[in-house]
Amino acid sequence: MGFIAYCIVLLRLFYLQVLKGGHYKELAQKNYVRKRLVYPQRGDILDRKGEKLAYDTPRYMLFLDHQKLRDGGDLKGVVDNLRELFGISIDHESIKKRKAVEPLLFMEIKSQEDLDKFYNHSYKLPGVFINTVPSRTYPHGEVCAHVLGYVAYPTENHIQKYKDEIGPQSLVGVQALERSFDGDLLGKVGAEEVMVNAVGRVVGKLDYVEPEKGKTLVTTLDLRIQRIAYEVFRDSGHKAGAVLILDARTGEVLALMSYPSFDPNRVSEFWEHYNEDKFKPLFNRVTSARYPPASVIKPALGVALLERGISAKEGVLCKGSFELGNRSFFCWNRSGHGWVNLHRAIKDSCDTYFYHYGYYKLGPREMERILRQFSYGEEVPFDLPLQKGFIPTPEWKKSKVKEPWYGGDTVNMSIGQGFLKSTLFEQGLMMMAIANNGVIYRPLLVKEKRDVNGHALWRAQRSVYKLVRAKPEHFALVREALRDVVRSGTAVSASSSIVEIAGKTGTAQVSAHSARKKHLPYHLRDHAWFVGFAPYRDPIFVIGVLVEHGVSGGSAAAPIARKILERIYMEGIHKEL
Repeated sequence: MGFIAYCIVLLRLFYLQVLKGGHYKELAQKNYVRKRLVYPQRGDILDRKGEKLAYDTPRYMLFLDHQKLRDGGDLKGVVDNLRELFGISIDHESIKKRKAVEPLLFMEIKSQEDLDKFYNHSYKLPGVFINTVPSRTYPHGEVCAHVLGYVAYPTENHIQKYKDEIGPQSLVGVQALERSFDGDLLGKVGAEEVMVNAVGRVVGKLDYVEPEKGKTLVTTLDLRIQRIAYEVFRDSGHKAGAVLILDARTGEVLALMSYPSFDPNRVSEFWEHYNEDKFKPLFNRVTSARYPPASVIKPALGVALLERGISAKEGVLCKGSFELGNRSFFCWNRSGHGWVNLHRAIKDSCDTYFYHYGYYKLGPREMERILRQFSYGEEVPFDLPLQKGFIPTPEWKKSKVKEPWYGGDTVNMSIGQGFLKSTLFEQGLMMMAIANNGVIYRPLLVKEKRDVNGHALWRAQRSVYKLVRAKPEHFALVREALRDVVRSGTAVSASSSIVEIAGKTGTAQVSAHSARKKHLPYHLRDHAWFVGFAPYRDPIFVIGVLVEHGVSGGSAAAPIARKILERIYMEGIHKEL
């Protein structure tokens, strides 16, 4: 009887080990060999001096590989233990119904205490394991937010677009540089096959495919200038606005700041707050907002008038208004400026001068042509998406508004009001043309791409975007007037003993209510502009400041520009440039 039992056992072992050995070996591998993604570091983003603006750090995340559990009982026990150990509350029935094969992410292991707790109790957590995934870090928070953007987990569209280059825990760009250069920054996931024991701890590696880190972007930003722009605007007390600073000699963006800002490290945490904030902190006012350009366009029109034969000495008598038919179009100075030539019209921002010559000398089609020469309303090539301004025409008004073009439309257009809309970027490029005798360089934000070893793969080259053809002496006359705008005109609050600034103020009407009225509600107050360059004799910086509902360009925007430029010079940054 014992011999028969021995033979039965022997035959059973032969069946299991020899006849079914391959089958059970395969099952064992499925149970104890896990293939998991290895996430790469997203590429770094640097300022022009190599300061890190965005980079990846590893995070230790707790996952549940529910496919490895044998039955629902095991799953319920694991879920109960996770709740007891880590306070994770989840319904095991919903996990059982889950069709996705990827492991389920539970929580981030943030402390050594939690790490020890996991390993000390891992025998209670079959199928639970720790993996490292990338986390994006923005060390300067709100300062660079609208340049960098932020990242998020991929959508189904991202998965389809990038296919096997990413995984469910990859980080993809959502806004600004992170989005525009997502393909460069992303890198490529790797994979590893690991042997795990019964409680899910890795006991050996079987295969490994190295992940590929994304490319490094070197921007044209100077973090010091960017920080100065942010701090000066924040400390001004104004609720919303923007600052743009360009290198007049190259087109490189040295600072691009929209206010209020947001913390790209905590977008998901404060998403509801950011979206409910009426001042729209996620909105980039430099690249996307459009406002009436107001009197800032007067230097461009001034160059055009000189080119069309208007003498610098020629002028008009400003009595405080311009009469057209039975309508009066008022100058901002209701008392009048007296006799005004081009120089004084720019210096004191006389509306009557531009009403007169805009109506009698230029007209809507010629003003449209001039403004487009200076980049208004054009598709400007740039590393971030740029909103175009809008230049109205008689044809547009007839088609869209169902009204003819009136003389009053021409008059309003001549001082940057009416249907005309522009962006801070367009205003800055116009001023670059004035500073450079008509040369507008293509604006640059990314100057270099590097591989993981720091070798340059691509470098941006300075190039001319537009050339406004006019005599150098005509540009010189307008620049002199812009210098005197700051010395003794509408922007004396931009006057500095540290750096000689030239520029133009603008006050963009928001509503039919007169800006002369006191104590208007915030949303009815006019927008404030200052756009200029410095130093006057050899321009390095083009600076544009917009203050939403700031009431007056001279009182709100010009002082901000002065304080920014003064700090740049006091800290000696201009010498390095």
